[in-house]
Amino acid sequence: MDPEPLPRPPVYYVNTHPGDTMKITHILGLAGVIAFAACGSNSIYGGGGGGGAPCDGQAADVVVSANASLRFSPESILITTGKKVCWQNTASFTHTVTSDTGTVLNSGNVAGGGFYVHTFASTGTVAYHCTIHQVNGMVGKVVIQ
Repeated sequence: MDPEPLPRPPVYYVNTHPGDTMKITHILGLAGVIAFAACGSNSIYGGGGGGGAPCDGQAADVVVSANASLRFSPESILITTGKKVCWQNTASFTHTVTSDTGTVLNSGNVAGGGFYVHTFASTGTVAYHCTIHQVNGMVGKVVIQ
């Protein structure tokens, strides 16, 4: 029997279909967290887990879906500094979250059911894409005020 879910903070969720299975990638998720922590990044990566959407428990202010339609949804978001964004891969295949310029966003490969989290510390606009599916129009933008 699954435990009662914890109350969620106010965030925007993109629901997946009930019954979707998520790949459990604890080893890759842990390696990603260690790698990002070691280099002082404001980002974390984790594999999917059972019992809910991958961004649950990340205390994200905004959730963006990287979906099977080869789109980020929503494609463009407006936030203020200090806000945490979680990209959840709702597809069954790999996506990335990669800045068009610089290294603000650099998720590496995020397996189906996995997630990537970044906290934005300064104002500006960050255009990003999935390196695998950019040719298909999988692009997004974060505007930080």
